[in-house]
Amino acid sequence: MSGMRAHAFASPVNGYSNNIVEEYFAPEPAVGPFSGDYAKFKTLDDVAKQEVIQQEAEAYGMEKPQGYKVSFHYNPHVEYHHFGSSHPMKPWRLTLTKQLVLAYGLEYTMDLFEPRPASLDELAIFHDREYLSFLSNVTPLNANPDDPSYLNYGFGGESNDCPVFDGLWNYVCLYSGASLHAAHNLTNQQSDIAINWSGGLHHARKKAASGFCYVNDIVLAIQHLLTQNQRVLYIDIDVHHGDGVEHAFESTDRVFTLSYHKYGIDRNGYPFFPGTGNITEMGPTDPINRGKGHCLNIPIEDGIDDGQYKHLFKTVTGAVVDKYRPNAIVLQSGADSLGGDRLGRFNLNIKAHGFCVETVKSYGVPLLLIGGGGYTPRNVARTWCHETSVCVGANLHNDLPTHIPYIMAFEGKENGDSKLYPDLHSVKRHDNSNTQEKLDKIIEQALENLRYLEGAPSVVCNLRGLTDEQIMRIRAEIDREIEEEKEDRHHLSIENTRRRRERNTGGRGERAMR
Repeated sequence: MSGMRAHAFASPVNGYSNNIVEEYFAPEPAVGPFSGDYAKFKTLDDVAKQEVIQQEAEAYGMEKPQGYKVSFHYNPHVEYHHFGSSHPMKPWRLTLTKQLVLAYGLEYTMDLFEPRPASLDELAIFHDREYLSFLSNVTPLNANPDDPSYLNYGFGGESNDCPVFDGLWNYVCLYSGASLHAAHNLTNQQSDIAINWSGGLHHARKKAASGFCYVNDIVLAIQHLLTQNQRVLYIDIDVHHGDGVEHAFESTDRVFTLSYHKYGIDRNGYPFFPGTGNITEMGPTDPINRGKGHCLNIPIEDGIDDGQYKHLFKTVTGAVVDKYRPNAIVLQSGADSLGGDRLGRFNLNIKAHGFCVETVKSYGVPLLLIGGGGYTPRNVARTWCHETSVCVGANLHNDLPTHIPYIMAFEGKENGDSKLYPDLHSVKRHDNSNTQEKLDKIIEQALENLRYLEGAPSVVCNLRGLTDEQIMRIRAEIDREIEEEKEDRHHLSIENTRRRRERNTGGRGERAMR
């Protein structure tokens, strides 16, 4: 009988073997991951699908980490937006990332949240209201390229990097809301690591879109973190300079920005976008601007490889953390710094990119991990799935689970042969222009730049709604009191020296007459 097993006793009872009693055993669950393909998986009902994913998680030991909490912040509606068929930014990469995370069972290792969209008032904490009004009203039907504000707000132009598309306002509110929610989890100590792969749009300015970025969710999240933290370190490993975030915080010492990026001339003979971020750029030059020296840019040439990047990142980031002592860290993990990216020019493999997340995690500081660039969707998804596993301390098997939707995106030699960690050099490799001598000079100059940092600023968190002007007045008063104390100590020292000389204390070993 199905589900039944005959169980004969080993020894006779009363001289007879018991062949009558049959004990019921429930059918044993399948051991190991799902063995079918997605065509079979999609025919299952929701309960059966969930059982498949749960078996995957159990087979590979997916469980929440001990001693710290990781949260995943994601609104699936962000996937439904489209920049245009020819535009390199593909929100579909978020769909692939989500499917990989779910297929490996990583959902069992984290607290999952579906954040609400950010409100206009929340976006206006940083952005100009007139600009936000434009964003909330413009559509492909009413967009007017002849309107001066159209160009002033970063739309149009030769490149048209920031097109107007259906649902634009909803899109920016969704990814910004997720970053704000993740930051909130950190400030209320509900999470130690909070992840939002849909965020990380680091080029947006206060009054303008730039470089595929319309609203700067990173600035908004950092501002929220500053309500409870004295110092926030922003680290950017996108292939492009994190100029929007650097510019937003250029007049404060409570945020330190550190950006690793390509700098120089691109393949067409133009400065690589956005054309900023040389190592000599350290923020404001005005000596009384408290943001002076609170940014560090690491310019990198084409073709940097895994070992070079890991050494550069660990050496410089470690020095910044030691000097600045941040209370929270925001890591923008743009995946366009991977090898084979449609726009990037580096040669990094997935685990080398993930090494940066491992390194920052090891500092034990509250961490907001966000997305960014990345224009080869299958590799973006692989990388962000791997880095999610780094956050929770899980090891993922290299063969992608067969029940992943859109598995065809990962199949074939040119797409990575259904592996999580394909060699990204096998398809397209850029010549490496980074000699060890050049990198040593960059490190030397970076450490020299850090000498201008006077140390970690100690400030009272602004919990009373004080204006920046009021805070600066208070700090100026404290600085004056400190200087007065120094002068008093100096005068006291002079007076003590005068009296000691009058007594001839220590003079040729003689005791002074009293």
